[in-house]
Amino acid sequence: MNIKPQPTAVIVADAHFHLHPDSAEMRRVERFLELLATARRADHLVLLGDIFDFWFDYPHFRLDGYDSILRGLDEVRQAGTEIHFIGGNHDIWASRYFHRRYGSTPDGRPLVLELGNLRVRFDHGDGLLSHDRLYSAFRAVVRTRAGIALAKSLHPEILFAISTWLSGHSRNATRDEGREIESKATAWLARQYGKNWDLMVIGHVHHRFQVTVDGRTLGAPAGWFDQLEYGLIKDGRLTLLDFDRDPPPAL
Repeated sequence: MNIKPQPTAVIVADAHFHLHPDSAEMRRVERFLELLATARRADHLVLLGDIFDFWFDYPHFRLDGYDSILRGLDEVRQAGTEIHFIGGNHDIWASRYFHRRYGSTPDGRPLVLELGNLRVRFDHGDGLLSHDRLYSAFRAVVRTRAGIALAKSLHPEILFAISTWLSGHSRNATRDEGREIESKATAWLARQYGKNWDLMVIGHVHHRFQVTVDGRTLGAPAGWFDQLEYGLIKDGRLTLLDFDRDPPPAL
């Protein structure tokens, strides 16, 4: 009896690539392109946000940069892999461009995919586990039409400088921060009564974790920094992998 294989998905978040990477960052870019080559054998590639440290969609031109990554994504789409882009707080304004170029949908909003018997919700995750009022206000601005209109009124160099100042230096969470993230994730998941999904995958927290409460799981890859982490959904199961240390998945 032939059993149809369940759909596979490669998931990555929080690379924070710069428009013009230095020599140290180029290694991360090169390894990311290798991950995209792996994703060409998957059914889905889910970009969970903050892949780019800065992106803004201007009406008549695109910022110069990210060319090798965009070409790599072109090859993923040409291979027949479905690309999904969920904008993070650094690259939410890229969603319209991605929707046009890669057929990704929805435009930066959370996404639910049916992967065989598994119903999976994907979200960047900013604002999900914390209640920082200042950040919540910032998030509301960058994700509204009024905020976009305000940003478009600024010269691109000014907006880029502000974004660079706000972003600081992205990094993985410390051990103590990781414990707090997992505690908050467990408490948040325990409150999700009656939600119509089995698994939720987020980014943003820069810490690898998986927690399960009452048969429902919430997980996150750590990001694409010193440890090059990504997620793989295969055979109805989420696995968090290190691209340098773990063997390539059989897809």
